[in-house]
Amino acid sequence: MRYFEDFRAGDVHELGTVTVTEEEVLEFAARFDPQPFHTDREAAAHSPFGGLIASGFHTAAMFMRCYVDGLLASSDGLGSPGIDEVRFLRPVRPGDVLTARMEILGARPSLGNPATGIVQSKCSLVAADGTVVFSMVLHSIFRRRSAALPPSKTAAEDPVPCVRG
Repeated sequence: MRYFEDFRAGDVHELGTVTVTEEEVLEFAARFDPQPFHTDREAAAHSPFGGLIASGFHTAAMFMRCYVDGLLASSDGLGSPGIDEVRFLRPVRPGDVLTARMEILGARPSLGNPATGIVQSKCSLVAADGTVVFSMVLHSIFRRRSAALPPSKTAAEDPVPCVRG
């Protein structure tokens, strides 16, 4: 179990990989972001993107799944007060294999709750060729070790394709 005290500026956490599938791109977009370059192969081919691309929010959700599987499931995380600097840096396409990474920028005890601390991290998804396709600065709340309670939660058992690296 990881607690607030286990996160230090400069630490880098590899969170796993995810392979983007056309089925998931179409499914997510149909439900949440039905723009033609996300939902229609032919329209996407004639768009400025030259083909089908994942919604930026789908890309963020893929990162989130890797973050949960690769770090939060073994941490005493208590949510997040927010995200800054969300960037969609390159279109994400079916077939892309993306690696999730998180670099700790800093950590500070919570001013409002001495039992917790806030960890700031630069999060990214990196394509196989090394190109960063998505990034954000995430603020996460973790329980402090001295305030730890017995675990009362389990990670969801869902066969989503995020494989720990």
